[in-house]
Amino acid sequence: MMGAEIGRSTETWEEKKDPDGSCEITLRSVSEMSLARGLDSMTIKSDTTLSADCITFEPKQIKGEISEGGSKIFVEGINQNGIFQTNITKNGSRETSSFQVKKNSSFFGMIFKKLGAEELLKGGKTSIISEESLTESEISYSALKNAGGTVSATVVFQGIPIKYTVSGKKVLRSEIQGGLIVYTLESLPETKAAPAAGSPDILQTTKLFNRGITIKYPRKATSVTFQIENADFASIPETCFQKKISGNTLFVSSDAAKCTALPAAEDTQSNIIEDSSNPEIVRAAQKIVTGAPNQLEMVKRIAKFVYKHVSNKNYNHGNMSASEVLRTKSGDCTEHSALFAALSRAAGIPAKMVYGVVLNSNGEFFFHNWNEVFADGKWISIDSTFNLIPADSSRITLIYGGSDSRSREQVSLSVLKFLNNTKIFARGFSNEK
Repeated sequence: MMGAEIGRSTETWEEKKDPDGSCEITLRSVSEMSLARGLDSMTIKSDTTLSADCITFEPKQIKGEISEGGSKIFVEGINQNGIFQTNITKNGSRETSSFQVKKNSSFFGMIFKKLGAEELLKGGKTSIISEESLTESEISYSALKNAGGTVSATVVFQGIPIKYTVSGKKVLRSEIQGGLIVYTLESLPETKAAPAAGSPDILQTTKLFNRGITIKYPRKATSVTFQIENADFASIPETCFQKKISGNTLFVSSDAAKCTALPAAEDTQSNIIEDSSNPEIVRAAQKIVTGAPNQLEMVKRIAKFVYKHVSNKNYNHGNMSASEVLRTKSGDCTEHSALFAALSRAAGIPAKMVYGVVLNSNGEFFFHNWNEVFADGKWISIDSTFNLIPADSSRITLIYGGSDSRSREQVSLSVLKFLNNTKIFARGFSNEK
């Protein structure tokens, strides 16, 4: 079902001129995307308003709301004398940052209005501000003219090619990763977008297969050797549990006894997703670990609590904060991991968010999220979704989560790049005795 439409977007443009001769252009973009995920589904909605200079398209202001399965994030940004100040809020937690706006930079959502079809055909590079992360990046673009007069443009954003069909300065259609995600632009700007029926199952369209030897009981594997093809192998990290041994070969182990790496500052800090400073999280963590003789016992108690507490295991949510998970008792691996990380940090135990792929007993790899914790002076891999301490080795780490919006955007992009035509071969493994 690759190429099926799963999202629609409406755009409303307005231009106004002030008596002093200045001119401002405003774009309100409303989108809705429906993702089937196994037997569940998730709807992602966004409503964002951008304003910019209508001649140079220099960004002036952004205000938006993003809802992923009902969990909302509010974004705001304003350009004050060339310094773009941002504010991202979720469930009472706030994240702020600022940066100097580069010359000729514009909002990503305004790039086609700024360039137009003729400029796209010339190809080039420019700076943009992402409406999702409120960070600045460089993109490249190229285009070909179609027989019907439209233009097929490709924009490469953080290594991900995004294809657009453009008419003049208007986007008619966009797609990511060979049609994995497809948006069409509504012709009536005020028409409410409805999720497309029969959207493809994102779990099925993004899964990879083990093309090597069979690992019958992947949750019991203590070490696995993987060969990786058609992927940017250099971008796959080496960790306490994952080493590059030759060429494009990885060795993954559940044992990090020889690892001497110390926790990073972000492994101890609260953020808008792993909101460890939230009073509800702090109280829950204190209750869980009280009386534990050491940090390892604390970790075991927290993992067991998360596994049991998230009793409604489903794929209906986006990135809920840990405190939201604590209240709703609902979610998938991402919600388990966010709650585990927040509770651990609230208990004084450094914890990482780990993103990658995990192998199931049917020989299929799926996107997955788990944790690593620094307890009693050593790193331990934890998977509270499966209640595993340590986590098994039938998994590949692609990226660690960070503490800000750019790092969250990087997680999505890294996973998308890896899932594009990558081939994985299990070449050897050992199981627990």
